[in-house]
Amino acid sequence: MVAVYFYAPSKKAQKNIQQPQDQWTGIHSNFTAWIAQTYFHLKRAGFPCEIATKIPDEGILVAEQESVEKYYPLLDNVMLVYTRSDQDYHPSAHLHIVHNRLSWEKTRNSLWNPHFIEHWPMPGIIPRDRTRETLVENISYIGTRSQLAPELKSQSWTDALEDLNCRWKPIWETHQWNDYNDLDVIVAARSFDARSYPLKGPIKLLNAWQAGVPAILTPESGFMAERKTDLDFIIVRSLQEAIAAIRYLQDNPDLYQKMSINALERAQDYTVERVLKQWLDFFNDVAFPAYLEWTSMSHASRKQIFRKRFLYFKTLRVGDKISRLISKR
Repeated sequence: MVAVYFYAPSKKAQKNIQQPQDQWTGIHSNFTAWIAQTYFHLKRAGFPCEIATKIPDEGILVAEQESVEKYYPLLDNVMLVYTRSDQDYHPSAHLHIVHNRLSWEKTRNSLWNPHFIEHWPMPGIIPRDRTRETLVENISYIGTRSQLAPELKSQSWTDALEDLNCRWKPIWETHQWNDYNDLDVIVAARSFDARSYPLKGPIKLLNAWQAGVPAILTPESGFMAERKTDLDFIIVRSLQEAIAAIRYLQDNPDLYQKMSINALERAQDYTVERVLKQWLDFFNDVAFPAYLEWTSMSHASRKQIFRKRFLYFKTLRVGDKISRLISKR
């Protein structure tokens, strides 16, 4: 049996990965989302896996960006599975896990060997109080300030909501990110400039569904990939459209109720059991065969593959820097 390890090199990571799941509320990081939760659910399901505090001599090592970022070794008998999240592909990794469906579809046959697995449901979500019925009053964004469009930080936005007898209640504190009890609408926009954010996943939408709260979102690729009907979320492309969407929900309580019911129904498509099966299928159908193939290669062959990925990685980095410089002019 191939040994499977989840990489927790720091003391903080080691503490988090061994905590019970109900203690993760308020701890939001790529490590908790992808390493700790995956290890927890696999271990509970009886899948043989262990925690590694250092890179092992052999086996499959699952790691995330904070543990191996800026560290690009040639791994020989260890096959790295990198949970990409919203970062670049990692040249040392033979397999990648991505959670933006559209991004995966565009790169699935590339040298990065990406594989799509859905995000784990956020533990400890407190759903919206159903006695609020179709009330549209408390409008919220849940997340970090840096990921919110400037227009939604402006006085124009808060003034417009006040004119609609609404309150802007953004939740910045991570320990409150699970509490949707008195929230009526979630608004999330990183920008209104039509960027698709191909590295970002749909977790804000999935959390809103789990809480039964209608969402107003920009058409990011991660959101659009999960959208099936108009009831899934309202698409907006400007501050004015966001204001109009709030007013429309107020004026159409039947729509609000349908969106709330639909949200809870869609949440059933993103359960722990479903994501667990995706991980088990990944190891059995992809990672284990890939590891046997990897270890059967000569050292020279593995080194050649690594060099190819590393050079391509550096080329992409240079291209990104040039693009940013041009955009600033």
